[in-house]
Amino acid sequence: MYLVFDTETTGLPQRWNAPIEDVDNWPRVVQLAWQLHAADGSLMEAKDFLVRPEGFNIPFGAQKVHGISTQLAQSQGHPMSEVLDAFEAALAQTRYMIGHNLRFDLQVMGAEFVRLTRNHGKLQLPVLDTCTQATAQVTQIVGGKGSGFKIPKLTELHAHLFSDDFAEAHNASADVEASARCFWELVRRGHWSPEQIGWDGANPLSRRRPLKQMQGRGRVTQAVKSRMA
Repeated sequence: MYLVFDTETTGLPQRWNAPIEDVDNWPRVVQLAWQLHAADGSLMEAKDFLVRPEGFNIPFGAQKVHGISTQLAQSQGHPMSEVLDAFEAALAQTRYMIGHNLRFDLQVMGAEFVRLTRNHGKLQLPVLDTCTQATAQVTQIVGGKGSGFKIPKLTELHAHLFSDDFAEAHNASADVEASARCFWELVRRGHWSPEQIGWDGANPLSRRRPLKQMQGRGRVTQAVKSRMA
Protein backbone atom coordinates (compact mmCIF):
# COMPACT_ATOMS: atom_id res chain seq x y z
CA MET A 1 0.00 0.00 0.00
CA TYR A 2 0.88 3.69 -0.18
CA LEU A 3 1.45 5.60 3.07
CA VAL A 4 0.92 9.37 2.98
CA PHE A 5 2.05 11.03 6.20
CA ASP A 6 2.90 14.38 7.74
CA THR A 7 4.07 15.78 11.06
CA GLU A 8 3.81 18.98 13.06
CA THR A 9 6.75 19.70 15.35
CA THR A 10 8.21 22.00 17.98
CA GLY A 11 10.27 23.81 15.34
CA LEU A 12 13.21 23.25 13.02
CA PRO A 13 16.55 21.48 13.51
CA GLN A 14 19.69 23.37 14.41
CA ARG A 15 21.60 21.50 11.69
CA TRP A 16 19.81 19.93 8.73
CA ASN A 17 22.66 17.53 8.00
CA ALA A 18 22.85 16.09 11.52
CA PRO A 19 22.21 12.35 11.92
CA ILE A 20 18.94 11.32 13.51
CA GLU A 21 20.93 9.78 16.37
CA ASP A 22 21.77 13.37 17.41
CA VAL A 23 18.34 13.62 18.99
CA ASP A 24 19.01 16.98 20.69
CA ASN A 25 19.32 18.51 17.22
CA TRP A 26 15.92 17.40 15.99
CA PRO A 27 12.57 18.94 17.02
CA ARG A 28 9.90 16.90 18.74
CA VAL A 29 6.82 15.63 16.92
CA VAL A 30 3.57 17.00 18.37
CA GLN A 31 1.14 15.71 15.72
CA LEU A 32 1.39 12.75 13.35
CA ALA A 33 -1.22 11.94 10.73
CA TRP A 34 -1.30 9.43 7.91
CA GLN A 35 -3.44 7.73 5.32
CA LEU A 36 -2.99 4.29 3.79
CA HIS A 37 -4.13 3.94 0.17
CA ALA A 38 -4.57 0.95 -2.09
CA ALA A 39 -2.95 0.91 -5.53
CA ASP A 40 -6.09 2.40 -7.12
CA GLY A 41 -6.06 5.36 -4.72
CA SER A 42 -8.79 4.00 -2.43
CA LEU A 43 -8.47 5.18 1.16
CA MET A 44 -7.94 2.20 3.45
CA GLU A 45 -6.98 3.86 6.75
CA ALA A 46 -6.72 7.36 8.20
CA LYS A 47 -5.10 8.14 11.55
CA ASP A 48 -4.41 11.41 13.36
CA PHE A 49 -2.61 11.68 16.71
CA LEU A 50 -1.68 14.51 19.00
CA VAL A 51 1.46 13.56 20.92
CA ARG A 52 1.66 14.11 24.67
CA PRO A 53 4.83 16.10 25.46
CA GLU A 54 7.20 14.20 27.73
CA GLY A 55 10.08 16.33 28.96
CA PHE A 56 9.51 19.26 26.61
CA ASN A 57 7.17 22.18 25.94
CA ILE A 58 5.84 23.45 22.63
CA PRO A 59 7.32 26.90 21.89
CA PHE A 60 4.87 29.71 21.24
CA GLY A 61 6.38 30.29 17.79
CA ALA A 62 5.54 26.73 16.77
CA GLN A 63 2.09 26.99 18.36
CA LYS A 64 1.37 30.03 16.17
CA VAL A 65 2.06 27.92 13.07
CA HIS A 66 0.00 24.81 13.84
CA GLY A 67 -2.23 25.84 16.75
CA ILE A 68 -1.10 23.07 19.11
CA SER A 69 -0.25 24.32 22.60
CA THR A 70 1.53 22.39 25.33
CA GLN A 71 -1.70 22.43 27.35
CA LEU A 72 -3.74 20.98 24.48
CA ALA A 73 -1.18 18.28 23.75
CA GLN A 74 -0.89 17.37 27.43
CA SER A 75 -4.65 17.04 27.85
CA GLN A 76 -5.51 15.28 24.58
CA GLY A 77 -2.24 13.78 23.35
CA HIS A 78 -1.13 10.16 23.28
CA PRO A 79 2.23 8.83 24.52
CA MET A 80 4.74 8.65 21.69
CA SER A 81 5.19 4.93 22.36
CA GLU A 82 1.50 4.37 21.59
CA VAL A 83 1.68 6.54 18.47
CA LEU A 84 4.72 4.64 17.19
CA ASP A 85 2.99 1.31 17.78
CA ALA A 86 0.19 2.38 15.43
CA PHE A 87 2.61 3.92 12.93
CA GLU A 88 4.75 0.79 12.80
CA ALA A 89 1.63 -1.26 12.08
CA ALA A 90 0.94 1.03 9.12
CA LEU A 91 4.56 0.82 7.95
CA ALA A 92 4.32 -2.97 7.94
CA GLN A 93 1.67 -2.67 5.22
CA THR A 94 3.52 -0.01 3.22
CA ARG A 95 5.28 -0.36 -0.10
CA TYR A 96 5.84 3.37 -0.84
CA MET A 97 5.90 6.45 1.40
CA ILE A 98 4.42 9.67 0.07
CA GLY A 99 4.49 13.26 1.26
CA HIS A 100 5.44 16.86 0.54
CA ASN A 101 9.06 17.52 1.54
CA LEU A 102 9.06 14.12 3.20
CA ARG A 103 12.78 14.29 4.04
CA PHE A 104 12.06 16.48 7.07
CA ASP A 105 9.23 14.25 8.31
CA LEU A 106 11.39 11.16 7.95
CA GLN A 107 14.20 12.76 9.92
CA VAL A 108 12.05 13.92 12.83
CA MET A 109 10.25 10.58 12.96
CA GLY A 110 13.59 8.79 12.79
CA ALA A 111 14.76 10.76 15.82
CA GLU A 112 11.59 9.75 17.69
CA PHE A 113 12.32 6.10 16.87
CA VAL A 114 15.87 6.54 18.20
CA ARG A 115 14.67 8.19 21.43
CA LEU A 116 12.52 5.16 22.20
CA THR A 117 15.15 2.69 20.94
CA ARG A 118 12.90 1.53 18.10
CA ASN A 119 14.17 0.16 14.79
CA HIS A 120 14.29 3.25 12.57
CA GLY A 121 15.23 1.01 9.64
CA LYS A 122 11.50 0.47 9.21
CA LEU A 123 11.39 3.99 7.73
CA GLN A 124 13.74 3.04 4.90
CA LEU A 125 11.13 2.51 2.21
CA PRO A 126 10.90 3.95 -1.32
CA VAL A 127 9.74 7.59 -1.30
CA LEU A 128 7.52 9.42 -3.79
CA ASP A 129 7.76 13.12 -2.94
CA THR A 130 5.54 15.87 -4.34
CA CYS A 131 8.06 18.59 -3.41
CA THR A 132 10.76 18.29 -6.08
CA GLN A 133 12.26 19.97 -9.13
CA ALA A 134 9.98 17.72 -11.18
CA THR A 135 6.83 19.16 -9.61
CA ALA A 136 8.34 22.63 -10.06
CA GLN A 137 8.09 21.93 -13.79
CA VAL A 138 4.39 21.18 -13.29
CA THR A 139 3.52 24.39 -11.43
CA GLN A 140 6.11 26.60 -13.21
CA ILE A 141 6.24 29.28 -10.50
CA VAL A 142 8.92 31.87 -11.20
CA GLY A 143 11.50 32.67 -8.54
CA GLY A 144 13.56 29.51 -8.29
CA LYS A 145 17.33 29.28 -8.13
CA GLY A 146 19.03 30.72 -11.16
CA SER A 147 16.53 30.82 -14.01
CA GLY A 148 14.64 27.75 -12.82
CA PHE A 149 11.16 27.43 -11.42
CA LYS A 150 10.45 27.55 -7.68
CA ILE A 151 9.75 24.25 -5.92
CA PRO A 152 6.08 24.57 -4.93
CA LYS A 153 4.70 24.68 -1.44
CA LEU A 154 1.91 22.19 -0.83
CA THR A 155 -0.66 24.99 -0.99
CA GLU A 156 0.75 26.13 -4.34
CA LEU A 157 0.76 22.64 -5.83
CA HIS A 158 -2.80 22.00 -4.67
CA ALA A 159 -3.98 25.35 -6.08
CA HIS A 160 -2.32 24.61 -9.43
CA LEU A 161 -3.77 21.10 -9.75
CA PHE A 162 -7.30 21.84 -8.54
CA SER A 163 -7.71 25.62 -8.92
CA ASP A 164 -8.67 25.94 -5.26
CA ASP A 165 -7.08 26.14 -1.84
CA PHE A 166 -7.36 23.72 1.03
CA ALA A 167 -8.26 24.71 4.57
CA GLU A 168 -6.09 24.32 7.67
CA ALA A 169 -2.64 24.16 6.12
CA HIS A 170 -0.07 23.26 8.81
CA ASN A 171 -2.46 20.82 10.40
CA ALA A 172 -0.90 17.40 9.79
CA SER A 173 -4.21 15.74 8.96
CA ALA A 174 -5.19 18.47 6.49
CA ASP A 175 -1.74 18.38 4.91
CA VAL A 176 -1.96 14.60 4.53
CA GLU A 177 -5.31 14.89 2.81
CA ALA A 178 -3.98 17.57 0.45
CA SER A 179 -0.77 15.62 -0.21
CA ALA A 180 -2.73 12.46 -1.03
CA ARG A 181 -5.01 14.35 -3.37
CA CYS A 182 -2.04 15.98 -5.14
CA PHE A 183 -0.16 12.69 -5.39
CA TRP A 184 -3.00 10.76 -6.99
CA GLU A 185 -3.76 13.62 -9.36
CA LEU A 186 -0.11 13.66 -10.46
CA VAL A 187 -0.32 9.89 -10.93
CA ARG A 188 -3.51 10.31 -12.96
CA ARG A 189 -1.74 12.83 -15.20
CA GLY A 190 1.21 10.49 -15.74
CA HIS A 191 3.77 12.40 -13.66
CA TRP A 192 5.16 9.04 -12.52
CA SER A 193 5.40 6.03 -14.78
CA PRO A 194 3.58 2.84 -13.72
CA GLU A 195 6.97 1.26 -13.04
CA GLN A 196 8.00 4.09 -10.70
CA ILE A 197 4.99 3.52 -8.45
CA GLY A 198 5.00 -0.26 -8.60
CA TRP A 199 2.23 -0.88 -11.12
CA ASP A 200 2.24 -3.59 -13.75
CA GLY A 201 0.90 -2.31 -17.04
CA ALA A 202 -0.91 0.89 -17.99
CA ASN A 203 -2.09 3.68 -15.69
CA PRO A 204 -5.58 2.65 -14.47
CA LEU A 205 -6.33 6.19 -13.25
CA SER A 206 -5.73 7.99 -16.53
CA ARG A 207 -9.41 7.94 -17.51
CA ARG A 208 -10.74 8.85 -14.07
CA ARG A 209 -11.75 12.22 -12.74
CA PRO A 210 -9.53 13.95 -10.14
CA LEU A 211 -9.76 12.61 -6.59
CA LYS A 212 -12.25 14.55 -4.48
CA GLN A 213 -11.46 15.95 -1.07
CA MET A 214 -12.14 13.27 1.51
CA GLN A 215 -13.14 15.45 4.47
CA GLY A 216 -11.76 12.76 6.73
CA ARG A 217 -10.31 14.85 9.55
CA GLY A 218 -11.51 14.09 13.03
CA ARG A 219 -10.93 14.67 16.71
CA VAL A 220 -7.46 16.21 16.58
CA THR A 221 -8.41 18.78 13.96
CA GLN A 222 -11.55 19.74 15.86
CA ALA A 223 -9.55 20.13 19.07
CA VAL A 224 -7.01 22.39 17.36
CA LYS A 225 -9.72 24.47 15.67
CA SER A 226 -11.58 25.01 18.94
CA ARG A 227 -8.33 25.97 20.65
CA MET A 228 -7.56 28.59 17.99
CA ALA A 229 -11.11 30.02 17.90
